[in-house]
Amino acid sequence: MTKAWLSRRGVEFDDFNVQADPDALEELQARGIMTVPAVVVGDRWMTGWNPGELGELVGMPEEESPVSPVELVTTVRLVLDAAIRAASQVPDDRWEMTHPRRERPLRELMRHLFHVVEVSVDADVLGVFPAQRWLNQIDVPTMTGRARLLRYGEAVRHKFDVWYAVVDTDMFERVIDADVGPRTLNQVLERTRLHAGQHLRQVYAFLEMCDVTPEAPVSEADLRRLGFHQLPDEVF
Repeated sequence: MTKAWLSRRGVEFDDFNVQADPDALEELQARGIMTVPAVVVGDRWMTGWNPGELGELVGMPEEESPVSPVELVTTVRLVLDAAIRAASQVPDDRWEMTHPRRERPLRELMRHLFHVVEVSVDADVLGVFPAQRWLNQIDVPTMTGRARLLRYGEAVRHKFDVWYAVVDTDMFERVIDADVGPRTLNQVLERTRLHAGQHLRQVYAFLEMCDVTPEAPVSEADLRRLGFHQLPDEVF
């Protein structure tokens, strides 16, 4: 999302993959930067997704346009439901498959997508959102196979549905202590739906690789119509 934000505003930048470029990783660590995505401008830098701070960093400040709490909850649930449907369609022998542009296996992508939504509820409950700790890429080999992943996805959906059965709009304005600095709950949920929406696109790409047509998919056009404007053009 960070690269898409910069590109759409005509900001020139050098792009480094620290997983494949040890020198780039070493340079970040020398600056005290331990997480990605990171944007470095001179001696200033930031990590994570915070479009307001990113705009200030590159000299193109802009105000974020908040989405209503009801719409946020509705669209996160829409993406989550679509991900659960997609999980039910993955052939049993394809959970270990990877995409040519990403080493993460499909089972871990699916688990991570569900986890993204789960920790957004935890952020509301606890008042903190340490995303770089909660959402770091890991491998959970026990979370494999349709049955276990569906159970996890359905458990997350139940947790989300119960917690947001009542949407208290005033609470969405309160400040959450996030990894990128103070953010409102509204901004945290916006980050969640973008994050989950991008991974749903990737899950659909995997289904296409399996010659499986997604059931009742949330299409690219649907995502744009629903306000997922910050999604990158690239799926991977």
